[in-house]
Amino acid sequence: MTEIDKFRQILSEFDSTPKINTNPTFMDICQLGGDKFEERCSQILRFYLDPNGPHNLKSLLLNSLLEAAQKSDTCFSPAKTKVITEEMTEEGKYIDITVISDSMVIAIENKIGASLYNPLDNYARHINRNYPDKEVKIFIVLSAKRIYDSAEIQKIKENDYIYINYSSFFTAIKRNLGNYALDADQAYLTFLLDFIRTIENRFYHRNMELKNFFYENRKHIENLLHHYDNFKNEIHQIRKEQISQYKTLICSKTGAEWWIYQGWDLGISFNDKTHRIGIESSFSNGTFENPLGMFHIYITVWRKSHFFTYEQQLKQKYPNSHIDYNAINGTRVFLHIAILPPDKPETIISTLAETYNTLKSIVDKHNAAETESKQ
Repeated sequence: MTEIDKFRQILSEFDSTPKINTNPTFMDICQLGGDKFEERCSQILRFYLDPNGPHNLKSLLLNSLLEAAQKSDTCFSPAKTKVITEEMTEEGKYIDITVISDSMVIAIENKIGASLYNPLDNYARHINRNYPDKEVKIFIVLSAKRIYDSAEIQKIKENDYIYINYSSFFTAIKRNLGNYALDADQAYLTFLLDFIRTIENRFYHRNMELKNFFYENRKHIENLLHHYDNFKNEIHQIRKEQISQYKTLICSKTGAEWWIYQGWDLGISFNDKTHRIGIESSFSNGTFENPLGMFHIYITVWRKSHFFTYEQQLKQKYPNSHIDYNAINGTRVFLHIAILPPDKPETIISTLAETYNTLKSIVDKHNAAETESKQ
C-alpha cells in the first residue's frame, strides 16, 4: 500500500468514526464555571423539579429522580409540592435542594465536580427535626462525577443517603420524556436538553472511539499533517510572491503607497484617523488546477458605524455588489467588488486601479464637504 493509499484509508476511517456534538451549549456560551456552575445547576434543577413550574413538564424530573433512587412507588401530590434551594440548618449549613410535598421530603446534595466534604449528618438531622410529619424522607447525593472514593461511599451509606449519578438521572428523564414532551413549553424543554448535554459533554461523552482512532493512527496522521503543512506553505509562498508583484504594479499605476498585511492581503486605506475605509484583496479557494485560487477585491470599512458615512455613494456606484454587514465577527463591513482569475494580472491591476480611483473620489468629496461644513 502506498503512502497516499494509506492516507485515503485513514480519512475514510475517520469519516466513519462516531463523533459527539462538541458545539458549545448555551450554558457553555455563558461560561459558567467553578462553584458558580454548581450553584446554577442547583437553580436549574430547582426549576424543573417543581411539578407546578411554567415548563409544563409536570413531574417528569421528580418522577425520574425517584425512579433513579429506586423509590418509584413513593406517593405524593404534585399540586402540594414545592422546591427550594439553600435551606439553612440550625448549624448554619445549607442543603442544596429540598423537595417538600404533602407526605414526602427529599434532601439533595448536588455535586458537580467537587469532592463530598459536606456534613450529610447535619442535613439529615435538620430534615428529621423540621419535617416530622412527612412519612417519607429521602436523602440523595446527586453527583455529576462518578464517586469511587471508599471514604465518600462509606459517608453516603452511614448517613442513609442514596447515591445517584447524573447519568442514571438523565437516562430516566430521556426514557420518560415521551410522556410529557407534547404538553411541555418547547422553549423550556430546549433549555432542559441543553442542560443535559452540557453535563454529559463535561463528564460522560469522552468520544472513546475517536480517541482510539487517533492513538492507533497517530504516526500516519502526524505524517499526513506534516505533508499538508508543507503543501499549505508552498501555496502560501506562491501567493506571497504574486501579491508582491501586484503591489509593485498597482503602486506604479496609482502613484499611491499600498501595503501588504502578513504576506497575503494587498490593500490601501483612507481616513485612517477618522472614518477609515479602504480596499483589500487576496487569494482564496484554490484547486488542483488553480492552486492560487481566485483573486478577491473588496472595499473594507473597519468599523461598522463608519460605513454609513459612505453607504449611499457606494451603493450608487456599485448597485449590484454584495455587502457583508457582519464581516469579521460583526465589526467590519465588506463590499465585494470582483472575483478574478489569477492568470489575468492586467485585469486584476486595472480593476484595483479603477476601484482605487472611485473610492478616492468618494472619500475626497466626503472630506471636502465635511471641511466646508465646519467653516
